Amino acid sequence: RLMPALLKTLKSKKELVSNEIYLLSAVTALLKVAETLPHFLSPYLLECLLQVVRLEKLVAEFGPSSQISIRVAALKTILATRLAPRILLPAVTKCYSEVLHTRRNCLGPLMNILKEHISGMEKEHLISHQPELTAFFMKVLDFRTEHAEDDLEEVGKIEAYIIDCLISMVMKLSEASFRPLFFKLFDWSKTEATLKDRLLTFHRIADCIADKLKGLFTLFAGHLVKPFAETLNQVNISKTDEAFFDSDNNTEKSCLLLQFTMDCLHKLFLFDTQKFLSKERAETLMQPLVDQLENVLGGDEKFQERVTAHLTPCIAQFSVAVADDSLWKPLNYQILLKTRHSSPKVRFAALLALIEVAQKLKENYLVLLPESIPFLAELMEDECEEVEQQCQKTIQQLEVILGEPLQSYF
Repeated sequence: RLMPALLKTLKSKKELVSNEIYLLSAVTALLKVAETLPHFLSPYLLECLLQVVRLEKLVAEFGPSSQISIRVAALKTILATRLAPRILLPAVTKCYSEVLHTRRNCLGPLMNILKEHISGMEKEHLISHQPELTAFFMKVLDFRTEHAEDDLEEVGKIEAYIIDCLISMVMKLSEASFRPLFFKLFDWSKTEATLKDRLLTFHRIADCIADKLKGLFTLFAGHLVKPFAETLNQVNISKTDEAFFDSDNNTEKSCLLLQFTMDCLHKLFLFDTQKFLSKERAETLMQPLVDQLENVLGGDEKFQERVTAHLTPCIAQFSVAVADDSLWKPLNYQILLKTRHSSPKVRFAALLALIEVAQKLKENYLVLLPESIPFLAELMEDECEEVEQQCQKTIQQLEVILGEPLQSYF
């Protein structure tokens, strides 16, 4: 008799919002029931979840230190930690389907409950429920695809909650159980040409996993090298006129895709201690990466931001991971060729990449210097003032890195 009445009270949003004490009492009552009788909640669990994820948005305005927010947080933790997976997981799946179309802003809190539940799961429970969890994630990761025309930032925020929750499961898996999951996601991202938004999600997942697993991720990432290289080429407007995504916000999506791809590669190179970047893989990735220096997709501002924040760190870290002077020469030369590009923006970007590589290679860059000098000499006379100044700056930085004056070469 108590629960239906209590849940009905929580549903009447108008009265709750207008009266803080009433809201606090209702939340406290539900909290007490959940604390003392968690095992009797199952008939009302879906309804409880729906109210709790809604309440979180409702109490946000009271601030995180208010009594009401503290109790809602405690209520979430009890639902996440006191119930068996066999009871909670089906309820979360149903709850997801209900709020997906009506109240999308509740998806974040729901994912957080599941994340806390997974984090506290015992190993044997996780193993036995892994198929069910995998099926759930395969469904919810299509969130971006189902909302392909919606505001990218909004979609991105909700997707971040979903990926964060997925990562909490990944971190608890053994290598043997993570491998099939990873390849399942990989295959999922390649299905059907119409669902290119899945690639965005997958590259973002790969970036997040690389961040968490660090060097371990190189065990699985070999299969990503070719597809990532292809993506870099397909989303490069200096190589193709075709829009990659067939939606109105193609440019924004393509910029995002490039960002996730470069960031993931950057982490792979950064944590590569196992010689992940073999000669063959390096050759596959080198040209597509360097060619991004002339990919002015998204306009000047976006291009500059991408070059400085994502591309040059990636190329520089690539040079470190290669650790092979037979590959440094072609890499350096390909970057130098971009300094002869017709667009001053590209010439400027090439100089930025050059100095980043030199900073990483330090005195090893000396062997590449003779080749670089003629190109730099040309840029000293560049018709664009900014490029010319950047070239002076680059030469000064090179002198500092290599510890010897270079003026005599010019």
